[in-house]
Amino acid sequence: MSQSPAPSPRLLKLGVLAATVAMLAALGLFALTLDARDRTDAGTRLVVTAEGCRPETLNVPAGDTTFTIVNASDRAIEWEILDGVMVLEERENIAPGLHQPLTARLAPGDYTMTCGLLSNPRGTLHVTANDEAAPVARLARQDFIGALAEYKVYLTLQGRRLTDAADTLHQAIAAGDLGSARAAYRRARLIDQRLAMATGLFSDLDQRLNARASDFARRENDPQFVGFQRLAHSLFTAGSTEGLAPVAAQLGEDARTLTTRLRQASIPPARLADGSARALQVWLDHSGDPGADQSALDARERLDLRGLTQGADKIVALLDPLLKRRAPPLRQRLHDALDTLEKALPDSTTAGDGADRDALVADTRALADTLQELNPALALNG
Repeated sequence: MSQSPAPSPRLLKLGVLAATVAMLAALGLFALTLDARDRTDAGTRLVVTAEGCRPETLNVPAGDTTFTIVNASDRAIEWEILDGVMVLEERENIAPGLHQPLTARLAPGDYTMTCGLLSNPRGTLHVTANDEAAPVARLARQDFIGALAEYKVYLTLQGRRLTDAADTLHQAIAAGDLGSARAAYRRARLIDQRLAMATGLFSDLDQRLNARASDFARRENDPQFVGFQRLAHSLFTAGSTEGLAPVAAQLGEDARTLTTRLRQASIPPARLADGSARALQVWLDHSGDPGADQSALDARERLDLRGLTQGADKIVALLDPLLKRRAPPLRQRLHDALDTLEKALPDSTTAGDGADRDALVADTRALADTLQELNPALALNG
């Protein structure tokens, strides 16, 4: 059988040259694509460092904007868009070195941005009028009048109970009674977590009541670190009431302020389910880390989850008539997820009750994910 002649050295050189040109052309096209994407995203890309936001000021047109938040610090961070003290949008638990998108629909005006650590300076977001953009959608509230009115009563009553429990906690701490202070803390914290969705609407109060040491530059030694987590650190970790009286007094004042705001607030219908899902996700971010070296959740984490679940249960009950009419399959899945989590939660809030950590984490995530389906199912715009 005859063999084909080997290609000449000249043809080989031409082939290599053609392949090289093709590769360079492809790389050039890729670079142009990246450059175009970078130019497109330049106005919505925000880098959060250990010191704050870069840039400190953003300008975007009204309507839908997708922000890319890059964490260039050495801690997990959150980023929020605030209208005064009201939280409009937020992205939490962005790990160091990673970035996450957030799409927000904003009306013209000036807003504030939190920039990672709560002790960092805040940034400014200017939203300018845009004639070409679709108008910012307004929520239709008529179908939610009954649910929102009932929820307002619930929030007011729970706020009063929180204030009473906070005062009892302050009295126990002032008396130096560690056992009574721990019991009072558990009662107050359970109520606080029932209100987590609504408290999350107010950035200043949410920070003072619920921020963790890791949210501040000096951690436990930061003077801005107050509220429930500061009290828990001393009462349960250090086992002492020393120096806590001013912190407990501030907690009582914040509880009174929260109660007043809840009585006056206009709750956006879209925040009911979405806010509950966010509150559960915060718990998952801090307590449900799959890499955590523990076989069971500690008593305080279970206490928080019980309060969050009770708060979610109230919202599910309020939205149940609408879901029954508009999304029966989702309604059933939501009730199933809620029932599963409630049954998995132990009645005890003390240590050593044998709660299955992995099961609680999985059940909590299932409920949070299902709650996030409600707004699209009910045709609620953000």
